[in-house]
Amino acid sequence: MKRKPFFLLLCLALLLPLLFMGVCAVGIPAKYGATYMGELKYKVQRLSSVRGPKIVLVGGSSAAFGADSSLIEKEFPDYEVVNFGMYAALGSRMMLDLAQRGIGEGDIVIFMPEINEQTLSDFTDGAYALQGLDGAWDLLGQIRPDLYPSVLGAMPAFAMEKLRYQLAGTVPDPGALYCRGSFNEYGDVDSEMVSRNIMPEEYDPDLPVVMNGELPTEEFAGYLNDYSRKLGKKGASFYYHFCPVNGLSVTGGALSGSVDSEGPTGSLCFAKQSALDFYTHLDAVLDFPLLGDPREAIMEAGWFYDTNFHLNQAGRTAFTRQLVRDLKAALGDTSLTEIDVPAMPRTLAFSQMSDKEDAVLRRSTYAGNTEIKQITVPETIRRIEDGAFDGCTSLEAIYLEAVEPSQILVGRRLLDGTDADLFVPEESLSAYRTDYRFSQYADRIRAR
Repeated sequence: MKRKPFFLLLCLALLLPLLFMGVCAVGIPAKYGATYMGELKYKVQRLSSVRGPKIVLVGGSSAAFGADSSLIEKEFPDYEVVNFGMYAALGSRMMLDLAQRGIGEGDIVIFMPEINEQTLSDFTDGAYALQGLDGAWDLLGQIRPDLYPSVLGAMPAFAMEKLRYQLAGTVPDPGALYCRGSFNEYGDVDSEMVSRNIMPEEYDPDLPVVMNGELPTEEFAGYLNDYSRKLGKKGASFYYHFCPVNGLSVTGGALSGSVDSEGPTGSLCFAKQSALDFYTHLDAVLDFPLLGDPREAIMEAGWFYDTNFHLNQAGRTAFTRQLVRDLKAALGDTSLTEIDVPAMPRTLAFSQMSDKEDAVLRRSTYAGNTEIKQITVPETIRRIEDGAFDGCTSLEAIYLEAVEPSQILVGRRLLDGTDADLFVPEESLSAYRTDYRFSQYADRIRAR
């Protein structure tokens, strides 16, 4: 009998922290509404509110940056358009799950994911998912239970972060571009900031695009085929379309052996042939139609903005025109596509930077330096190479002078090999912690 009270106390001790975290996560008012991820619930709302036939674009941020929905609507006047593209780290599974309930008879769903292991697998990042679901917890019921472990695993850190904001009486203050305010009513990223290529080397070498037979994973291909069948039962159509890809970013893969004579890795010819090979692979593993010629999605660097998948405004128009033409071909629509494509903008690298090397912090500059304790990265640096601080065992602080986080391009291995924290201008702390790229290092970002 004496063991029973002890057992109850033990259970209570284990449950109370979980209950407290749950209350903080769900009970505290939403905090992420102004951030980039805050757009997610509004995309779901728009999708569910459109009653007539619609064209739904599902994908990562390449879809959000890559389509001009107003132009698509003009070319397909019988349809409304919903841009359901968000962020690769959310994973495609979550976006497709959330879209499914709002899709009905006569709808056209175009799946256009980035070509990487996040969007072509069952991956989802629970931390980003929680930010997107904040204030709309009923949406949890629309995603499949096998995604719950990723979401719930991120709950403790998310709950504590919300509690800190609540106690401080603040909310995240995002940067100028990667925020909810950059989305228009369709769900497109629509900002004058996105005017031309700002990457010093015209592409991001730290995130190469590899088209090989490992993607999509077998499990995800099965999910997509099952998803297509479910939409078919609703009377909806499901298509795969290549997202826009910077031709300079495509590197070798298992399917690329046939292109040695077409041009070197990183050339437009190599990239287009790689896309054609990958198209053939996709056609073999997917049971639903692929739209268009994949080579048309391989675009020159001048059409892009700040990643290998994000188009600038002119690039968005060019890609939208091709997307419209591909869909018309699939539907047997022979009408003229009346979208004028502007001239490709000059890249920032060539028009304003006389020496591109001065804009990149190379790995060779500091990596392996075991004595340096502090490093200051000036505003003139536009990209920090992955592993730039690897082996800097004495490094304690990396000071970033850029006020706007989108001014600096960083990859997924920025802090590999160092225990140093990132120190940013105090007024930019929240913007860095919620930035498209820097948010993955949020727990190591401090105010100067």
